[in-house]
Amino acid sequence: MCYRRSRGYPLQYILGDQPFGNLEILCRPGVLIPRFDRSATPLCRVADLAHRSDTEAYAYQAAKLVVDQVAIPQEAQEGQQGEERPDSLHGSKPLQILDLCTGTGCIALLVHTLLAPRFERMRIIGIDISPKALSLARQNLDYNLHRGLLGQRASTEIQFHRADVLGPGDDLTPNVEKIASEYLDPAEESDGAPPRPRCDLLISNPPYISTSDFRNGTTSRSVRLFEPKLALVPPTNNCPSGDEHSRPEDVFYTRILALSLKMQTKITVLECGDIKQAERVVAIHTSMTTENPDVFETEIWPSTEQDMSSHGFHPHQGSRCVIIQRRQN
Repeated sequence: MCYRRSRGYPLQYILGDQPFGNLEILCRPGVLIPRFDRSATPLCRVADLAHRSDTEAYAYQAAKLVVDQVAIPQEAQEGQQGEERPDSLHGSKPLQILDLCTGTGCIALLVHTLLAPRFERMRIIGIDISPKALSLARQNLDYNLHRGLLGQRASTEIQFHRADVLGPGDDLTPNVEKIASEYLDPAEESDGAPPRPRCDLLISNPPYISTSDFRNGTTSRSVRLFEPKLALVPPTNNCPSGDEHSRPEDVFYTRILALSLKMQTKITVLECGDIKQAERVVAIHTSMTTENPDVFETEIWPSTEQDMSSHGFHPHQGSRCVIIQRRQN
């Protein structure tokens, strides 16, 4: 073990798992290792957000936003006995979530853990193009169920499917729209428009490292040598031409934002490599919504000094996420 570590081999691959929130996530070669902050402590409440960073923190923030926007306060529920409760809570409509580029499945599993106490029914679909990642995500679901870290509801409420986020799809690897249409309930359309999948939360930690940063030493040697490039560097042949706001490493964001708009997603949370990339993602979204900019509330998180301090983020370096919320009518 010491020899492998001295060569930069990831400790998570050697040990076989690592904590992620209150879960234990299996880690295997060929699947990206989820980031986690060693100062984090296990929790079961969405409100407890202190001292988390990176992917784990974004999952907690996404869950908090869902509770704030979709669920009603507990005290309101207690005061409405005998009254009709909102669909998201009384079970006629499940909370529906898409986790794109799911990898180990850590985000899908953690979000379920955080939101299950607040929603009677959920449907979470994790999507990846890598069969190896999907196999590990399903193992992680079973592993955490058997250890009692996930409620038994998760066995039927979380699914993992293969799909191509960037491409048009084919018989072997469908596109995301096909999977979403097949496994998510449709939205209710009042104007006779074609049915579309209803999505309450779209969350993703997509490949976002540029080819140059992967090679020039910006990416750590351990990640470069031992973690899958497929999960780190987007394919350059899919870069849209003529988009002044994006770079080749932003191609997943352009595609995911278009999908989010098409499905009229309530909340979209996208992890980005750094602040500059997050700013480009916001600019891409702005360019896509020039006809109805007032419909959306967009932010780069964390941005306030308090949030950065609470979650252990550097003020000018490190990853950020872009949060887009569709304002309610």
